[in-house]
Amino acid sequence: MKKIIFLISIIVFSSLVGVAQAKSDYVAGDNAALVSAELIQEAGWTHNWQMNLPLRPGERIDRLRVMDSRLFAITDTNVLFCIDRKDGRVTSSTQLSASRLPVCRPAYYEDKFWFMVGGEMLVFDPSFGDFTLKEKFPQVGNSAECGLARNKDYIYISSSDNRLHAINTDGFWQQFTATADNDSPIVSILATNEIVVFATKAGNVVGMSPNEAEKLWQFDVTGRIKGQLVLDGEDIYVGSYDSKLYKLRLSDGKLSWKSPFHSGAPIQDSFAVGDELVYLYNSLNGLYGVSKQTGKSVWQVASGEGMICETSQKGFVFASPGIVKVMDNKTGDELYSVNFSSVQRYAVNTTDAVMYLADTNGRLMSVTVE
Repeated sequence: MKKIIFLISIIVFSSLVGVAQAKSDYVAGDNAALVSAELIQEAGWTHNWQMNLPLRPGERIDRLRVMDSRLFAITDTNVLFCIDRKDGRVTSSTQLSASRLPVCRPAYYEDKFWFMVGGEMLVFDPSFGDFTLKEKFPQVGNSAECGLARNKDYIYISSSDNRLHAINTDGFWQQFTATADNDSPIVSILATNEIVVFATKAGNVVGMSPNEAEKLWQFDVTGRIKGQLVLDGEDIYVGSYDSKLYKLRLSDGKLSWKSPFHSGAPIQDSFAVGDELVYLYNSLNGLYGVSKQTGKSVWQVASGEGMICETSQKGFVFASPGIVKVMDNKTGDELYSVNFSSVQRYAVNTTDAVMYLADTNGRLMSVTVE
């Protein structure tokens, strides 16, 4: 039988943010707790900290990302906050680019973030809280949506000319360019020291030598590709507009599963790869927990929008309209649900059993789950 945890609290009005929020023992500044103490305690979880990011008037939290010991928050005005995951302390903040200018999804390499903003590469070192390198590449022009990837010798940047530009890390000069046979735009890149793999809008997944424009293998899906390739050990996951999730061997591009997982609707967004499941969303059928071993669905949450974190046994799913559903990743059963009505943003955390929750106005909370 499902255990359902209801929110039973007194509603108070916060004039600062202009929304109703649950009364709680935890208060940061003038704001009430993002998730009430009663709910956290009833679920058997642990409240770690809550803080308010120092946002400017009208500024909103846009994205959260977990990386090593830090939590990163990017606002809709392209301000990057670095936050210590242990105590919620803001260690630095910096303006990534001009407000509203698109910032590509960053690569993380050697404990640094590598951003592409237009034709300029920005390298941000969280330990210093500042940029350690800014380099413009006129030959690249405007970088495509997927940004860049890198290994020990090269930085690989996709461009609006449908080329993959390999830039030598010793002097930042261009070593070579590569493209798909059909010259389709490149939408995602991943790189190791042994191989580089890129995906195209037309549905091609190409493995190439890291040192020259030599194709090693190619796998073609039957639909377009929009989201990111995800590397997990010696396998690559790719989603397609043909509604299928593919698991390919990194070494030769062959299918690792007997057949792809069919989600029933186009896969447009990136997905999360956990210890035993792939957490896959589409707009028609919600969130699936797909076995990495078999390629079969373990569970489906029709109202699910994304995963927040996992334990060895459970997956924690954010679902509409502001509920967290706790799923058994072994049996596929829904165990219980918790009211998260004030939560508007969350980090996808496959590192440990900690939730990072936020609203757009700057409240940020850390909770360890069981």
